[in-house]
Amino acid sequence: MRTLTMDLPADWISHPVEGFHLVAAGPVTGTGEGAAADAAEPSTELAPNIIATTYSGEPVGLCGLTRLYVVEDVTCTVAGYPARRMDLTRWTGQHNLFTRRWLLQEALPEGPATLEISASCLISDYERLTTVFDAVAASARFTDRPSMPAVPARSPRTAPLRAVA
Repeated sequence: MRTLTMDLPADWISHPVEGFHLVAAGPVTGTGEGAAADAAEPSTELAPNIIATTYSGEPVGLCGLTRLYVVEDVTCTVAGYPARRMDLTRWTGQHNLFTRRWLLQEALPEGPATLEISASCLISDYERLTTVFDAVAASARFTDRPSMPAVPARSPRTAPLRAVA
């Protein structure tokens, strides 16, 4: 089994969460829309974040999310593997959010799985944070877990990752 690691900017905080490769939050600037002018501290709810997880099956769909708009849907690579990158905007009822979502699929011994990296921020912080999000995704790399022996590349247990269509 492989694990995913990514490099974060120095001012971001990683939170260990069982079942996730990465859950991290960036500094709250309080400059986005909806930030209270008289608030002593900006709300952590407005903090940019990056989440990476692997789950079984196909990518989680976007059906059922209201006020969601796909801005861009392109192919790319993550950690040298083909991937799909989607830029989305969504109105939550209080805030306009921007999300950059990378999707990769891989075959695991247990069956097909999806690796999803999702980075979100207030849409007003989009221009400033997309370079941060892209740098974190570009730093993604897979390593074998020390407790598990490496599986030879030709083994049927290590089918290559493929882009999610």
